[in-house]
Amino acid sequence: MRGVLKVYGDTTRTVWVADSFQGLPPPDPECYPADKGDRLWTLVPLAIPLDEVKANFEKYNLLDDQVRFLVGWFRDTLPHIEAGRFALLRLDGDLYESTIDALKHLYPKLSIGGYVIIDDYGAVSACKAAVEDFRSEHNITDKLEPIDWTGVFWQRSCRGDENFSRHE
Repeated sequence: MRGVLKVYGDTTRTVWVADSFQGLPPPDPECYPADKGDRLWTLVPLAIPLDEVKANFEKYNLLDDQVRFLVGWFRDTLPHIEAGRFALLRLDGDLYESTIDALKHLYPKLSIGGYVIIDDYGAVSACKAAVEDFRSEHNITDKLEPIDWTGVFWQRSCRGDENFSRHE
């Protein structure tokens, strides 16, 4: 996303990178039964260090003041994000907990006409359940569009989700 902004000369938008940079949290099946038995937190390749991510931005001359890093578990960091409106949410949380936390804290800040991209919808049943539960709870009826065998997206309209407070 930072590369797209650079190509179009947009110097007003911020790209937020929210991640633990240590992989996924162990599941909390008491609070999130859909995550019971999930073993993704044990996969070392999912823990990409912050320095490595920053180096990848630097490699393409994209690490600047328009990129902000929010380090930690979504449950701890996203409730406190000091960001304005979002035009795009790209979520790759894998777990029910991570996906529902991201939707709960970021979707209300998504502009009407903005897009939500869900990475793991077709690959991780707990992620799909979180998306479906969130959309159902908030009467979101915007059409889910497939990207590939795992990813989906929708464009936020003003239909169905009137129960969100509007952040300016």
